[in-house]
Amino acid sequence: MLFLAKLSDVTNFPKLLGPSAKLILAAGLLATSTGCHLVSSAQKAIPANRLPKDLFDCPRETLAPLPFASLGQTKPADHLIGAGDELSVYIYGVFPPTEDETPIVQRAQAINQRYYPARGSQVGSATGLPIRVEADGSIDLPLVGRVNLDGMTVSQAKDKILDEYRDEDILQEGRERVTVSLLLPRLNRVIVLREDTPNPAVALNSPQVVDQIHRGSGEVIDLPVYENDVLHAMAATGGLPGTDAAREVYVIRKEAGLTGQFMNAGNLQSIVSGGQGDGCAPGVIRIPLAGCPCEAVPFTEADIIMNDGDVLFIPRRNEYFIAGGLLPGGRVPLPRDEDVDVIEAIAMATGSAGGPLGRDGSVLAIGRVGSMREPTRVLIVRSLPDGRQMTIRADLDRAVYDPNERIRILPNDVVMLQFKPSAAAIYSTLNWFSGDGLLNGLTRLDD
Repeated sequence: MLFLAKLSDVTNFPKLLGPSAKLILAAGLLATSTGCHLVSSAQKAIPANRLPKDLFDCPRETLAPLPFASLGQTKPADHLIGAGDELSVYIYGVFPPTEDETPIVQRAQAINQRYYPARGSQVGSATGLPIRVEADGSIDLPLVGRVNLDGMTVSQAKDKILDEYRDEDILQEGRERVTVSLLLPRLNRVIVLREDTPNPAVALNSPQVVDQIHRGSGEVIDLPVYENDVLHAMAATGGLPGTDAAREVYVIRKEAGLTGQFMNAGNLQSIVSGGQGDGCAPGVIRIPLAGCPCEAVPFTEADIIMNDGDVLFIPRRNEYFIAGGLLPGGRVPLPRDEDVDVIEAIAMATGSAGGPLGRDGSVLAIGRVGSMREPTRVLIVRSLPDGRQMTIRADLDRAVYDPNERIRILPNDVVMLQFKPSAAAIYSTLNWFSGDGLLNGLTRLDD
């Protein structure tokens, strides 16, 4: 009976209060019932102004473009003979054996005109008969057999052939007539796969639009020796990557596709220069087109040379941040060459850092005084390269005058706009006391 009596006193407690006490009780309930979740979700977050600016990657606006000449190989002063070259050789009385006059070979190239030769078809004449350099760098000549010319210049090849015939006493001293010229240099057929837009007509999208339909391009081109590099391959297929592509390219060696394995779960960015990576995808070389100032280029000249069957891959850029909380939810694309801080990110997510409720001044048309206070706390959930997660807390009130508070937004960040606990309590209290909120609350207390 005593317990029931106490329970009856508790349930009748609101009826025992006066009007002033009921107002105080309502305000206290509002103040204590709001903001608990906001405090718990932000208590372990790191303040943005405590993080050094160089903690994460280099700011995009400070990135320096790559010296594009480093994407091309050094051309030697003279052509060095190698497998695949087609030479024109004439040896008087021997090659050809029945010609009394010097034979003239007409040459015309009918190969892929997309790039090579750079000035169109080359039609001309050469002295001698055509002969192709074999895979081991040698040519087969009558009476002396195979002569290795690999790595020699044309003049050195002429001297080598002359010495071979002299050693066999085939040519009379003083009456030698040997001519060697380069008829067609060797070619390297490479494939260029681009995920940026091949259409020269530029389509402009608003910052909030995510392009889900995209079409890439691919071309097979023939590059002559000493021009078989990344620079010439890009120049022949559209130039530098567009703004919808990343500022990086990948050279995928032909041998890398023969392992029967996927290239590191599709994350090419984790593979370092030189094709070493984590041992999963050898032969894949990353070539960055921009980097921090004064930083050494992370590749060598051997990395940018493309051999027969290699693939040059230009990936598409997929860089977004996720908007949530009081912001309209969605994925917002990040610009490629500019940095976006927390205030700009909120504005890009169709919000306004200085407007009520993160929207615009149209909220004031509601007429509620609680709408006069906008949310000013931002939680940024960031994934670290080692797989861990970091939560960063930014204050928009401080960000207006403190540059250290305007933290940069990185790809895959989750940006959530929230009220501070005090602002949430004030907002709820003001809206409660305005309109019918207070009257309805007091009515419930009397029931």
